[in-house]
Amino acid sequence: MSGALLEVRGLAKRYAQKGGRVLRAVDGVDLRLTAGESLGLVGESGCGKSTVARLVLRLIPPSGGEIRFQGRDIASLGEDALRPLRRDMQIIFQNPHSALNPRRTVFASVAEPLVVQGTSRGTEAQARVTELLRQVGLPESFLWRFPHELSGGQKQRVCIARALALAPKLLVLDEPTSALDVSVQAQILDFLQELRGSLGLTYLFISHNLAVVRQVCDRVAVMYLGRIVEEGPVETIFAAPRHPYTRALIGSVLPPRPSCLPEAALAGDVPNAAEIPPGCRFAPRCPIRMERCLGDDPALAGDGSHRVACWAA
Repeated sequence: MSGALLEVRGLAKRYAQKGGRVLRAVDGVDLRLTAGESLGLVGESGCGKSTVARLVLRLIPPSGGEIRFQGRDIASLGEDALRPLRRDMQIIFQNPHSALNPRRTVFASVAEPLVVQGTSRGTEAQARVTELLRQVGLPESFLWRFPHELSGGQKQRVCIARALALAPKLLVLDEPTSALDVSVQAQILDFLQELRGSLGLTYLFISHNLAVVRQVCDRVAVMYLGRIVEEGPVETIFAAPRHPYTRALIGSVLPPRPSCLPEAALAGDVPNAAEIPPGCRFAPRCPIRMERCLGDDPALAGDGSHRVACWAA
């Protein structure tokens, strides 16, 4: 489709294991992001959402599928060809404490992408870093501080400043607040919303926290065992979820509603990604499964902007 900043089709990541088994961490994911949009990718730990984040940025190579960024398929590009594109795509990791080198000052950390890309050095770099700190709400005096002198929220703001250094078009946020105190989480989320509005950023927001996604995203895609099972506008998904897994997720973290199942309705555990069952991969845990679900794998389909992969939806 035209007009997409990022479009992913059939994205896959497989890992060979002993005994000839194959772990399908990401198994045929389709995503589309237009400029200025915020898409939340949610699911339980191990569902593959963080792997999708790394694949989209080509931090790891895909096993299959297309990754079209600004109209160009980058799935098979080498590092030399990727280098200029990395200016337009950046990531903010989950843990700001481990994301910053303890031996480098704030200035050195934030200036690193400027130096690597060769866009500015010396006094020009210092001026740019000072401006970036101002954008994220930190004073110039922080330039020469070390990570151990900063709070968790201040460290994450430094990480955000570093990600913004090259004025990217796409920002991937991989659980950016989960390692922070609850009070600090709210501040960072509000700040990310302000940044998106003022800079026109596009977000791929990875999270297990549905309440956070509801606050900061326009659309949400729900992952289960390496594949997206439901995708649509945030308010539509939260008001009228159609996939039984989505209903269970929402029912487990938000106030009960008739359209959502309680967490206890899900039996068993998530299967191993190296032993994905035939048919619908959610069928072994699904409280409304039918005979067809055990043999036929439903495709993600629907009318308009709301799509679901479920025979009973």
